[in-house]
Amino acid sequence: MFYPAYINLQNRKCLVVGGGTVAERKVVSLLLSGGEVTLISPAATALLAFLAHIGKIFWHKRQVEAGDTCGYFLVCAATDSTVMNTAVFAEAHEENKIRLVNVVDVIPQCTFAAASVVTEGELMVSISTSGKSPATSRRIREYLEHMLGATSLYTLGYQNGKPVPIEDEGLPYPVYLLLENRKCIVLCEQKTPEIERRVSLLRQCGASVLCMAPDEMTKESTPMDSAFLVIADKFSAVDIPCESEAAFMREYLDAPDAGTYFTPNLIIDGNLIISVSARDSADIGKAKWLHKSLANQFENNGYGAFIEFLGMRRPEILKAFPTPKARADFFETLISNVEDEASGNGNIPRKRGKIPLQTPPTTCCLGLTNPECSAECLFNWVRHGKLARANTFTTALLEAHTAKM
Repeated sequence: MFYPAYINLQNRKCLVVGGGTVAERKVVSLLLSGGEVTLISPAATALLAFLAHIGKIFWHKRQVEAGDTCGYFLVCAATDSTVMNTAVFAEAHEENKIRLVNVVDVIPQCTFAAASVVTEGELMVSISTSGKSPATSRRIREYLEHMLGATSLYTLGYQNGKPVPIEDEGLPYPVYLLLENRKCIVLCEQKTPEIERRVSLLRQCGASVLCMAPDEMTKESTPMDSAFLVIADKFSAVDIPCESEAAFMREYLDAPDAGTYFTPNLIIDGNLIISVSARDSADIGKAKWLHKSLANQFENNGYGAFIEFLGMRRPEILKAFPTPKARADFFETLISNVEDEASGNGNIPRKRGKIPLQTPPTTCCLGLTNPECSAECLFNWVRHGKLARANTFTTALLEAHTAKM
């Protein structure tokens, strides 16, 4: 499980290495949250080149070099070179001690994973499957966009096919932190329900948690700069200066805007985490209504089990398909499939013409548009405990697809 955090990026220096469509999405989301973005890539998409031309981002038109990651608050490696991405992570996180580093599609080389985001007016909703099923996360995002009548952040930057500016919308930057074995410090006079909630979340995420009163802390006994993040019930509790702003992530319960991040309201079902927040106090009521509605829909309805199943099969699927697109296409076929009632074989390709091809099945709704759906599909098999059937289907589909490669 990953820890949900909404980062304050206003006027903070962010680096994106890479110039393709994935890097483009990273840049757009960082600009929406007020980050000062630098791009390093010998080539870039039309939108990225346009944003550099009008001064919205800084573009170094070359390959990344040693020392390029120094001095940044957040770094994203989004090139198509595994070796290059690994080098960026090693320098940024291991050498320069930058806390927020993301390597696209390689969870072990990330300190945070990007979230799928939906915004509607002053409301923001983010979705994570803890890296286990990006395809499921995308499905839920698209459903929420339709439900709320929201414009997708993934379509921003172009109008009538031409690049347009991306403006700072004052949005927090939703991420999910990877805290396994990372040191986290909680400073509080007493363990209030809010403190207990955060401590529980930290431990669920595998963090090493040190909880103490502020007067027990000294620079010698509690080296704050070695912590990945610090949570304090009061702003005044953290009065030991840091060597740099990137030294540790900070959340102050009594002054959320003063920290580097805050923890939003959550809906959790296993590795599915949906967070809801309002940018303005006037919309808190609407945010509470949406939170309750989504909790009723997503908690204890099988989504966590479904995502866990996909996560267990994910390593072999990643090994079978060499490119991100091929993997994404396979996962889309897998979770979209509804078994054909006549043949009982779904949409698995037939060999040598021995079994007639059936009409393509209806796309699985994942219980989003029809909560009472009882179709024979992977989602329903898993959430109803029919794991043997789900595994048999997944293996057959995987073998059929790899046989064509």
